Amino acid sequence: MFELLDRDANGRTGKFTIGKKEIKTPNIAIVINPNRMLVPPKELKGFGADLIITNSYIIYRNQKLREKAEKGLHKFLNWSGPIYTDSGTFQMYSQNVKDINSEEIIDFQEKIKSDIITPVDMFTLPDDSKETARKKLKETSKRILSARGLTKKTLNAPIQGGLFLDLRKKACVEAKKSNPDLFSIGGIVPLMEQYRFRELCDIILTCKQNLPFSKPVHAFGAGHPMVFSLLTAFGCDLFDSAMYSIAARRGGYLTTNGTHQFENLTEFPCSCPMCANSNPRDVENKEEFLTKHNLYVTFQEIRTIRQAIKEDSLWELVQSRVRSHPKLLEAFEYNLKKYKRFISKHDNISKKSAFFYSGKESEYRPEVILAKERLKKVKSKRYFTKKPFGRIPVELSGVYPFSQSIIPGEPDKRVRSKPEEAVKKTIEYQFGKHKLKKFKVEISRKTGRIRRVYSDKLLGTIRSYDGLFLPTKEGANFIDMKKVVVDDDAVPFVENGKSVFAKFVKSAKGILPSEEVSVVDKKGRILAVGKALLNEDEMKDFNRGMAVKTR
Repeated sequence: MFELLDRDANGRTGKFTIGKKEIKTPNIAIVINPNRMLVPPKELKGFGADLIITNSYIIYRNQKLREKAEKGLHKFLNWSGPIYTDSGTFQMYSQNVKDINSEEIIDFQEKIKSDIITPVDMFTLPDDSKETARKKLKETSKRILSARGLTKKTLNAPIQGGLFLDLRKKACVEAKKSNPDLFSIGGIVPLMEQYRFRELCDIILTCKQNLPFSKPVHAFGAGHPMVFSLLTAFGCDLFDSAMYSIAARRGGYLTTNGTHQFENLTEFPCSCPMCANSNPRDVENKEEFLTKHNLYVTFQEIRTIRQAIKEDSLWELVQSRVRSHPKLLEAFEYNLKKYKRFISKHDNISKKSAFFYSGKESEYRPEVILAKERLKKVKSKRYFTKKPFGRIPVELSGVYPFSQSIIPGEPDKRVRSKPEEAVKKTIEYQFGKHKLKKFKVEISRKTGRIRRVYSDKLLGTIRSYDGLFLPTKEGANFIDMKKVVVDDDAVPFVENGKSVFAKFVKSAKGILPSEEVSVVDKKGRILAVGKALLNEDEMKDFNRGMAVKTR
């Protein structure tokens, strides 16, 4: 089960329940090689690990390892958290292994009590022909379906299809038939090794469009900190990799901006526990030092991303990270532009953080796309211009994102207008048509800003941080608000002030996250008003978590 908690860009934080265990996302599964554990699993908690992943095929083929694992994988690895097992697919690719039987590997994963089970998918290479990719996809789909019949554990469904986006879409459609618990986008390691980030992100966003929003998506083999924020912003919830260990063996010192070679370091550009009071000349065991540093920087970036989502600043984090490599910046610009409509459906329409213009790619961010669309509904006699939004009615000068934006070279000044006109234009901007004619406006003595709108009763308030109108239940009668229809079981709870949970939503047309909506029964009677936490598709898809936070 997966529950969405916070969101920014196309990224999200959530709770992923695995059996009786639970982890927070975004997260990374640390790869454990049972033949070579430089950092024992029991020590990984100290770095921030919640989830580990190991290769069931490697254990299965080694008699000594197999005998130990058959007594219980958690006991064998001395790990109390959830364990994710891979099936050997990467060995098929990297070591040209061809004798992996999917049903035997599924049975073995069950036997050793893995928490997340993965069938043996057919690894599709970037240079595979479309016919080859199609055949591999067909076989992978069969194996996923077979696996669902062999296990009741948390099941991972790998998505193959190579570089062919239509095959990736088909793979998603086929995988959904097995009702797995998470989806992993496979066959992407070669793209990352070759810095083909544009194609990588194109694949991820294609898959996101065709997968259930209520299930986590795992970027299989993505383990370098420099890509985490970008892939999270485009929809990935989980990562995994042995990069921390592989890089260490090669003398690689990982950072969020790339990899340094240890031999070139004269000092450590990091303040993790390994680096804070050390210098390169004093390090005795280079591989152990680098392994631990790489783990620290990996988890620091994961925590940074989760906090950025909480603070509505993920876009700003991504825009700073992608400038570490031209290929990352290219991938960001290309896919942000190509998928701007899809991404706009999953980002909050209003945020507590300011909009920072950080380069031309900012012009394709959801805040800009949605604002331009809404501006078409509002006519005025007076306008002001602000990059990248264009002409803005002066009555909206205090509304997000126009007032809450920082644009290089443009002064931050607020244009004054009549309070009553500002209220009308704000409502038009948010909702379109309305029937509000005669009303009074209360102005704050302290700030000089509009606080309340009322007639005989309170019709709504203007929220201080974004200047948007929050209608009351009374005010909703005068506004053409989008509606969330709930089933009969939820009606008495909503009327008593309870929020709306996704499983009780019957319909929700055209709703975007953080929009103001009315909650109605099947007859259209307004029960409450509040803020949508999910969009239209998510309200249909989720069976867990809150859909509308009512007031």
